[in-house]
Amino acid sequence: MMKKTLLATLAAAGLAAVSAMPAAAQDMTLRMGTFATATSPWGQAMHAFADIVKEKTDGRIEIAVYTDGQIGGMQQLLTGMQLGTIDMAYFDVTVASFMKGAEEMKVAIVPYLFDSKASAAKVLNSDLFQKIYSDIAERTGVRIFSTYGDRSPRAIQTTKGPIEKPEDLKGLRMRVAGIDIYESTFETLGTQITPLGMTEIYNALSRGIVDGQDNGFELAIPPKFHEVAKYWSATDHVYGVTGWFISEQVWNRLSDADKEIFREAGKEAGQVSTDATNALDAEARSILEEAGVTYTEPDREAFREALKDVYKEYEGKVWPEGLVAQIRALQHQD
Repeated sequence: MMKKTLLATLAAAGLAAVSAMPAAAQDMTLRMGTFATATSPWGQAMHAFADIVKEKTDGRIEIAVYTDGQIGGMQQLLTGMQLGTIDMAYFDVTVASFMKGAEEMKVAIVPYLFDSKASAAKVLNSDLFQKIYSDIAERTGVRIFSTYGDRSPRAIQTTKGPIEKPEDLKGLRMRVAGIDIYESTFETLGTQITPLGMTEIYNALSRGIVDGQDNGFELAIPPKFHEVAKYWSATDHVYGVTGWFISEQVWNRLSDADKEIFREAGKEAGQVSTDATNALDAEARSILEEAGVTYTEPDREAFREALKDVYKEYEGKVWPEGLVAQIRALQHQD
C-alpha cells in the first residue's frame, strides 16, 4: 500500500510539473485569418509573420495562415478570437471597433484626421494608443499586440463618375464598412449606404447592387475591383495602419519571451506589408489606367470641408472629449 501511495504521489508530482511548465516549452499551432487576398500586402505580411515566428521559436510555434475570408470575415474573426476558436487576425486596427468595449477605436476613422501614412503610423503606435489597446484587451478579450503595416489612403471607387467633388456622390449607393462613423461620413456626402463584407464587393459592383466602395489600393487592386468599377477618385480621406490581433486567451498562454518574439515579428512582418503597399501605391495609377479606369485627383479641400464636422456627434460619447484634438497635435510633435 505504501509503495502504491508513493507511486501515486510521484505521478501526481510529475503531472503538476508538466502543467507548470512555461508556455515557451509547449508546441502550438495557431490559426490566423484575414479577409484580404493571399497576394495582397496583408497576405504577404501574414506569411512573413508565420515564417519569422517559426524560425525564432525553433519550430515550437507555427502559424497557419488563412486569407480570402477562408475562416471568416471581420466579425467572425473578432468573435472567434473572443471565444478562443480563432487565435489571430491581421487587418486595420479600426476593425476592433466592431467589438463592444472597443468603440473608441472609431476615432481613427475620422475623415482627414491624419495627414499622411507616417502620421497615422506615428500616432497609432504612440503611448496614447498603447494604453487604448491594453484597455480594449481587458474589456473584449482581444489584444492588438503590434501595429505595423502602413495602409494605402482610402479612395472612392465607383461604376459611375468621375467623382471630382462631394456633390458628385449624391444619390450613389455606396458599400461601406458597417461602422457608424463610416456611414455618417458617406451619408454626409449624400450617398445611400449598403454595408457588405469585403468578399461581397466584387459581385455587388458587377451586378449593380452598389455603385461604389471606398478602400485603398492594397485592398481594391488585388481582388480586381477595377474590372467592374471604372472610376477612381483619390480622396485620401482616411489613412490607417494594420494591426496584429490575438485572442487574449492565447496571449496569456505565451511566455514573456514568446510575447516579445510576437511583437518583433509583428514589426518585421508589418514592414513587409508597408513595403508591398508602397510598391503597389507607386504603380497603382498605371495599373488602373491600363485597365481602362478613369483616375481622378478630386478637390480634396472641398471633401475636407464637407466632412469637417462628422466627428462631433461622436466626441465625448464614443471616445473621450478632446481626443481628436490630441491626435492632431500629437502627429505634429517631434
